[in-house]
Amino acid sequence: MNHGYISAVVTDGKTKKKRILAKMKHNLLTNAGKDAFHALCYTNTSAGTRGYGFIASTESTITPAVGDTTLTGEIATNGLARADATTKTHTAASNSTLIEHTFTASGAFTDVKASALFNASSAGTMAHEANFSTGSGTLATNDTLKISWTLNLS
Repeated sequence: MNHGYISAVVTDGKTKKKRILAKMKHNLLTNAGKDAFHALCYTNTSAGTRGYGFIASTESTITPAVGDTTLTGEIATNGLARADATTKTHTAASNSTLIEHTFTASGAFTDVKASALFNASSAGTMAHEANFSTGSGTLATNDTLKISWTLNLS
């Protein structure tokens, strides 16, 4: 069984109040992601293969499906463009990895609703995607959005 969780928190740039968009919400591992993990872990003999550490987000309502290959309406502007996570932590023998990044909005967003993990700064393979489950994803300039993916493989 493969599973992971997503958490997302908006911090108001002025008041520093936090709004939880998702807290340890189950995400979906796509077919392309499963195939890529098998290649990375078992069949790939090439050096330099890139892991799934790029975080993207969207204001679109998505319905995650194992056949998905792109994140509908992926945000590419105002500080929320796809980014290489600043935290990539794995503790040996723990079967858990944390991929995390804090974005700072340089413009307003109506409602950030979902996120995905990719292995490239543009295009690439999408391995995980999930909707945020609670709260308002509205961001004003200078608000921060911290997205944390906790991934477990078994």
